[in-house]
Amino acid sequence: MIAIILTVWNAVGVAMWALQSSTSPETLAQGDKVQIEVWQAMPLWAWAAYAVGTWSGLLGAVALLLQRRAAVWLFAISTIGIVAQFSYALVLSPLVAAKGPGVIAFPAVIFAIALGSMAYAHAAAGRDLLS
Repeated sequence: MIAIILTVWNAVGVAMWALQSSTSPETLAQGDKVQIEVWQAMPLWAWAAYAVGTWSGLLGAVALLLQRRAAVWLFAISTIGIVAQFSYALVLSPLVAAKGPGVIAFPAVIFAIALGSMAYAHAAAGRDLLS
């Protein structure tokens, strides 16, 4: 059941990445000038980290569904991608200063789920549930 939930969660993440990387910042932010500025200034490495974080998370969830040990490494790669992507959004961009610390809440949830996914896969591998 956990693997199914993680697959859905990560598929939504990939869908958000696809939407955000293919739609104009103005359309996405719908007039939120700070968000438009952050997306327009987002460097290529942050977009790449976003892609790595979402896609490796989805692949990790699928690997977990298939009971493959690769899930551990894929979730680890996803977590690294998430940290890199949010380091731009929350540390290097003006987002937190302009909108306040409340904007950290959802990225914190994403990070916690990524850590939990990695820990779950690691525990499953330790119990020889993954091959």
